[in-house]
Amino acid sequence: MQTIYRPGQWYLIVIPGALVALPPDVPGDVVARLWERMPEEKTLATVVDVLTAHAGGSFTSLPSFVAAVAEGADVRIALRGTVSAQVATPTDSFELSGAEVTTWNERFLSGASKIEITVEAPTDADGLPVQSGIVRAAAVSAELEPSDADPLTSVLGPSPVVGTVPSEPGLPEAVAAEPVVSDSEAKPEPEAKPEPEPDPEPEPEPEPDPEPEAEEPLPLIEDAFLPPTEVTLAPPVDDDFDQLWGATVHSVGGAAPVVPVPVEGDHDGATVSAADLRALRQQPPVANDAPTEVLDVAPAPAVASVGRIRLSTGQVAALDRTVIIGRRPRSTRASGANLPHLIAVESPQQDISRSHLEVRPEGDTVVVIDLHTTNGSTLLRPGADPVRLHPGEQTLVLSGDVVDLGDGVTVAFEDLP
Repeated sequence: MQTIYRPGQWYLIVIPGALVALPPDVPGDVVARLWERMPEEKTLATVVDVLTAHAGGSFTSLPSFVAAVAEGADVRIALRGTVSAQVATPTDSFELSGAEVTTWNERFLSGASKIEITVEAPTDADGLPVQSGIVRAAAVSAELEPSDADPLTSVLGPSPVVGTVPSEPGLPEAVAAEPVVSDSEAKPEPEAKPEPEPDPEPEPEPEPDPEPEAEEPLPLIEDAFLPPTEVTLAPPVDDDFDQLWGATVHSVGGAAPVVPVPVEGDHDGATVSAADLRALRQQPPVANDAPTEVLDVAPAPAVASVGRIRLSTGQVAALDRTVIIGRRPRSTRASGANLPHLIAVESPQQDISRSHLEVRPEGDTVVVIDLHTTNGSTLLRPGADPVRLHPGEQTLVLSGDVVDLGDGVTVAFEDLP
């Protein structure tokens, strides 16, 4: 993207395939947050998320801005406030303005080749080129290229690492400069003559070690039994059985001999003698006609209503499990009996993502999650301002709420618990 800007007061963020202009009264941390997120999430939704978070979720508190993002050979642009833009395509030229709008003016233009943005009256200063960075500008013009929609990692390379710059090969390493000493300090002080050390005293001769006394022989114990000691065996490092019980196997050297327990008489306690068998046969049989207690069966608890969703396309789904809505919805987390409902909707303008919205029952509540979509989702609640869903975050919904997916498709919630 060939970009030329004219100096001014507005912040202008320039990265390959994206331009974002913000007024000078926007805090610097908002500009820095956009600069950090845009390389990874180069979408118009990223700009809207950062600005709405700064405005506390209120659309009326949003600052003026212009944001243009390349999507393949097309461009998606949004304007708010007294700003203007001109977008050229192979067949036509479009004049866009952000004035007199409630939220912002958003357009999707196919085959755009050039973008000119004006945020304030430009000065007579010459235009300056910029490839990537943050500058102060009054107007900007950009020639679009097919590579503008490529991921930024292939264009800008890895993020720079702040630290010591390594020396080039073949050059000697830098030597720390020695401190400069004045003439008055350079004169060394006269060294004190060391005093002579006294002669060391002679070490006393070591006393001879006493001769060890003769040890008395241990008494011989006949028929003694020593229990085997425990032995710890460490298997090899590459043993395949490490994943089962760690790196050490604990075992004993051998099984201790079983000492027989003397039993009085000829009965070992585990065998039924003939006398016991005759006594069992003489016992009267147990009656098998004993009365049986009848237990009442408790009635099954009533199943609470799980609620349902109704799409503007006419589709209805019960919220007995998770529901995923999109142009081509899919799920990789559930399996077996917990497979979610997948509802596909049409999106001629491609405003709806493949997997756009997840509706998930959580106990006696229902939450919705925007699945990191390009254009986002908006929660419409009677008597409240519209709220844009934060990507990947759960938002509680109530009966009567409506979620706008874009392209005229809405999801209404009915009979929620």
